[in-house]
Amino acid sequence: MQAVVALAGEIQDSPLVRSALNGAGLIVAADSGANRLRRLGMLPHVVIGDLDSLQGDDLFHLKSVGVEFEPHPAPDQRTDGDVAIEHALRRGATSIIIVGLFGGPRYDHAVANLFLLTHTSLRLVPTWTVDGWTALTVLNGDGVAQTHFQGHVGDYVSITAVSEQVRGITTVGLKWPLSNATFTRGLNEGTSNELIHERAMVQIAEGTAFASHHFRTERLP
Repeated sequence: MQAVVALAGEIQDSPLVRSALNGAGLIVAADSGANRLRRLGMLPHVVIGDLDSLQGDDLFHLKSVGVEFEPHPAPDQRTDGDVAIEHALRRGATSIIIVGLFGGPRYDHAVANLFLLTHTSLRLVPTWTVDGWTALTVLNGDGVAQTHFQGHVGDYVSITAVSEQVRGITTVGLKWPLSNATFTRGLNEGTSNELIHERAMVQIAEGTAFASHHFRTERLP
């Protein structure tokens, strides 16, 4: 089952985001992520959080239409997003797409949310964040890890080292191919590569990296 987790950041509406929401068997909102969904004309199945930013008419409306609520077990220790992802896994999610990860004035929340993707509980569950025309995932090279991109010639694909070093980076279908390369954290060595075919592959052997796909043509395959 594909689950969507909606966080509190602004969501840039696009067919990429709509495709994720329409394909979800479960939509979990982290507190005011429910408001972000309502602006898109969508409702979550469940809202997770301490409801500190979801009150009044918004809260009344969600309860009146039967949205499920689950209280945050430890708001002083964990973010709403962390608990929302855990809830999606507990409900049987086999893949997760996160929306609303970035945006807003809180850089600390944006950074914390981004690194939620690296949590060990997600290593066996394909997890992406999508916003506007960009999709991003994490590769954990405990052995060999790979992901595939499908888009259009000229789309951007970027690889960013999260661990101190990422080794064994190999790509297929990109303008500047890599074969057993090593990237070092803090150096933008893999930014803005490009698709030269409709499909591409990125593989790493060791370390942790972010891999992102930006649709330059603003249309899905």
